Amino acid sequence: MENSLKLGLSQKLTQTLKMTPEMQLAIKILQLNSLELKNQITEILETNPVVELDENVAQNSEIPLDKLAERIDSGSAVPSREFKEAGRDDFGVDWARYIEDTEHSEFKVSSGGYNREEETTFENFVSKKSNLREHLSSQLHEVNLNPTEMKIGEYLVGLIDRNGYLRHTSEQIADLLKVDLEVIERVRKAIKTMDPVGVGAFDLRECLLLQAEEEGYCDDAVTTILTRHLEDLAQNRIGNIVKVSGIELEEIQAAVEIIKSFNPKPGASFPSSGDDIYVSPEVFVEKVDDEYLVTMNERDLPQLRINNLYKDAMKNRDKTEKETYEFIRNKLEAARSFLKYVDKRKDTILSVTRAICEVQKDFFDFGILHLKPLTLQDVAQMAGVHESTVSRATSGKYVQTPRGLFELKFFFSGAARTHSGEDVSTLAVKQRIDDMVKQENPRKPLSDSQIVDMLKNEGITLARRTVAKYRIELNIPSSSARKQH
Repeated sequence: MENSLKLGLSQKLTQTLKMTPEMQLAIKILQLNSLELKNQITEILETNPVVELDENVAQNSEIPLDKLAERIDSGSAVPSREFKEAGRDDFGVDWARYIEDTEHSEFKVSSGGYNREEETTFENFVSKKSNLREHLSSQLHEVNLNPTEMKIGEYLVGLIDRNGYLRHTSEQIADLLKVDLEVIERVRKAIKTMDPVGVGAFDLRECLLLQAEEEGYCDDAVTTILTRHLEDLAQNRIGNIVKVSGIELEEIQAAVEIIKSFNPKPGASFPSSGDDIYVSPEVFVEKVDDEYLVTMNERDLPQLRINNLYKDAMKNRDKTEKETYEFIRNKLEAARSFLKYVDKRKDTILSVTRAICEVQKDFFDFGILHLKPLTLQDVAQMAGVHESTVSRATSGKYVQTPRGLFELKFFFSGAARTHSGEDVSTLAVKQRIDDMVKQENPRKPLSDSQIVDMLKNEGITLARRTVAKYRIELNIPSSSARKQH
């Protein structure tokens, strides 16, 4: 059989999705939160010479709430401040030097105008909080260690995990560093005296014993339980502890309450090196009369204007060198694109937040038990955008409401069905379960089946495994673990 190669022409129709640079820019800007947007604007100010900071704009002007309400009622959004071009006299500019010294930038900037006198408070300024490693390292200099022990201490601090535990044995560390075991133990003993109490322990038992010692408990019911009966305590087998230890039930119960006040994760309250400390709300929701008004948080965004020198250079094309003209034109196009999509971002976030407020009005009025089921698709239909747009507009962004600060994603939840056929938010159901457990008799805690029956009496039908799932998500132990003797 002979093999032969043949050449020929054929047509094939394919469909592919390609994102244009404009679309990529729009998606990138929409995903930015207010802090990231401010950083982006600052970068543009430094890299794009056609825009400059407008220092002549009044910083404390506000729109009265009654006027704001009139605009909302009329169906028009509160307009953002216009991009202003302040007049100024022309002066000589070395365009070649400008082009040479300016870095290329593909973005453009927007201006913001939300100002509120009462929000410029010290509560809005949060100092940087040190992480656990920094906190312990600063205390190393306060303990009596020689230079070699100081280096070993720095190494041990680096091995401590974010919960405050040292997950390596002294023998392993001594073998790794090639030093005597006594030296490692001496340094670790110094670390265990540091704040927070319990840090540097090998396991939970040692961590709790360190805290008991700090509180002055020694050779009593507290140390007995921690030393010999920690597993029984974890399983709430109080009767077994009484039987084996021979200590009275009342004394054991008092010791258990003391142990519960200890912190099993002494290092967890410190942020990791990548944690964000400060959250800035993206939008504000305020109640005026019976309506909730949504306004954008633009108080920290710089006010910008276009430099008239570049505007004049574009008008006088014949008098401007070709290279200079192309440079300015590219910068202006980048500025226009960035400005357009920043304004688009603002409109999208406002429309999405207004749709959320319309659905969750009862939550703002009466609390979490009245939180309604809501999906991305529901909001997308109300706001007239795609579901992916709603996801990007709400991801990592927060809203300041009369009930506190919430992530926009908080308002999206599944639904549980009632007897009447209405849907109730799963978050509301979880809150109801949490309330039931808080109000239960500690000597006769509610089982999952009993919670199912109580919810059924309130018109909410759930399976027992669903209640167990919600209870676990709420970090509520089982009924046997909650029982007090």
